[in-house]
Amino acid sequence: MSTTVNPSSTAVRPPRAPAALPLVGHGLQLVRRRLEFLQEVRAHGPVVRVRLGPTTAYLVNDHTLLHQLLVTDAARFPRGIHFQKAKSVAGNGIITASGAAHRRQRRLVLPAFNRKKVHVYGEVMREFAAARVAAWPEGEPIELKPEFVSLATTIATKSLFATELGTAAVATVERALPVLTRGVSLRAMDPTGLLEKLPTSANRRFAATMRELHTVIDQIIASYRGREQSGDDLLSMFMIARDEETGEGMTDEQLRDEVISILLSSAETTALTMSWACHELGRNPEVFRRLQAEVDTVTGGEPPRYEQLSELDLTRRIVKETLRLYPPTYFLSRSAVGDIELGGYLIPDGSTVLYSFYSQHRDPALFRDPDRFDPDRWLPERSADVTPAAYVAFGEGAHRCVGEAFAYAEAMTTLATIAGQRTLHPVPGRPVRPVGTVTLSPSDLKMAFRRRPR
Repeated sequence: MSTTVNPSSTAVRPPRAPAALPLVGHGLQLVRRRLEFLQEVRAHGPVVRVRLGPTTAYLVNDHTLLHQLLVTDAARFPRGIHFQKAKSVAGNGIITASGAAHRRQRRLVLPAFNRKKVHVYGEVMREFAAARVAAWPEGEPIELKPEFVSLATTIATKSLFATELGTAAVATVERALPVLTRGVSLRAMDPTGLLEKLPTSANRRFAATMRELHTVIDQIIASYRGREQSGDDLLSMFMIARDEETGEGMTDEQLRDEVISILLSSAETTALTMSWACHELGRNPEVFRRLQAEVDTVTGGEPPRYEQLSELDLTRRIVKETLRLYPPTYFLSRSAVGDIELGGYLIPDGSTVLYSFYSQHRDPALFRDPDRFDPDRWLPERSADVTPAAYVAFGEGAHRCVGEAFAYAEAMTTLATIAGQRTLHPVPGRPVRPVGTVTLSPSDLKMAFRRRPR
């Protein structure tokens, strides 16, 4: 347990990570070789001091201490700078809110993502995944991330808005999300807050994009307010939701924040999961052949219906293993409220506490042969190869992603559709490597797809 430190506490300062530079500390390493650095510092202890310019941050490397940070003592470690910067886009939506505001929004949003509702969205996923995969040019290289961002944006938007206004909004959302995602990324990497205040062309474009997106979403909300709410789309569910404690629903501003939160969190992360899955399947053709065989057996090679997903065991393990190796939100932060003892180490009041799902998922003490793509490590008979409590691709505790079932359904539907209809052909070129900014993206990932002979 972590406890408040008092004068008689025996808590000590954590060891400092080596190779800090004058003035910048470990800042350059976190910018230039972040993923390597995060893994290297595991060797220096369960909690390590990292110097970022003139300030000290505390990096948690132990999965049991991370559980205490995110679950046991979550109230003492509110969300850090990554989430604060995302407020410039998502307002006080569920991905950025903290404390009582987050608990209220979670109660209102959660029913829209239960199994029954995800079944409804499954038809949207199936329809648009099938259309997109069928439209791919025969044998021509495709840059995967933007292609899957476009698909995921369409699915998210059509799941949110089932009306014709939703169809019109897809293009606006598709234009907006890359601008907003990049804007949040740059802001999160600038702790001074100065860059976002400068009158640059990027900041002007960011502001204009926010105004355009707000206008479109506000128009849709206004149109929904003017009709009876009985639809199965996400916005309808949000609008009829009532807080059990107060009986109140969401205001128009809260609705808009939740819509943007869903769009911002689902499109990028799901697109990255599908991109990395295709990359690993291209490098592991035997696993892909097994995936094709499973899809042929369960669906006859057709895009899967939602009720068939439960039979696609290998497909689910492929998604799970992809998220282990490449968790999209891989590096996050919290802030310490009060002097806190964590694992025998002193975390001073106001300190930034860092943690990395990427580093944890690749720890050989927690996962056997951790850098190898091996979906079968999740088979019940191989339980000794994994530490389930250390697998946190969707977060932990009160802030665990509410859209986990939605994300799994979308990724599985898309991968099964690809396996049933196409063969994968990696494009020779520069080696694909993970690049860590706000999310974990592939450096240069292109792939060709050919129709399967029938």
